Amino acid sequence: MSAPETPMEFTSETGKIPKGYGYLLKPSVILTALTAASLGGIHIHLVRSHGRRLFDARYWPPNGEVPYERLHIKVGTAHERDLPELRRRAKSEGLPALVQWISDIVAQDLRSVIRRGDQEIQLLPPRD
Repeated sequence: MSAPETPMEFTSETGKIPKGYGYLLKPSVILTALTAASLGGIHIHLVRSHGRRLFDARYWPPNGEVPYERLHIKVGTAHERDLPELRRRAKSEGLPALVQWISDIVAQDLRSVIRRGDQEIQLLPPRD
C-alpha cells in the first residue's frame, strides 16, 4: 500500500496598491484552478504586488534545504481602464496556461531533468 499523498499547500500575500489600480486575479480564482489540477504536495505561494510584472510563475524542485516542490506565482496590477481586458486575458489565457504548465512538470518522473530543474513561465507580458 502506498503512502497517502501530501495535500497541496497554498499561501498568499497581497501588497498595497496605488489608487486607480487593481489586481488581475483574486487568490480564490487561482486556488480553484490549481486545486482542480490535483497537484499533490506542491507548495504554492502567491504574491500579489504592484509593479511591471503582470502574471508569471516559477517552479523549484526539492533541494537540500527545502524537501518539497514549490510554485511561486506573481500577479500584478493594472490601471482601472485596462483591468477588464487584462483580467479577461489572465483568466482565459494565463490561468489555463499556468495549470497546463505546472501539471506537465509534476507529471514528469521525479528524476527527470525537467522536474529536477528550476522552471519559469511568463503568462502575460510586463506592462509598460
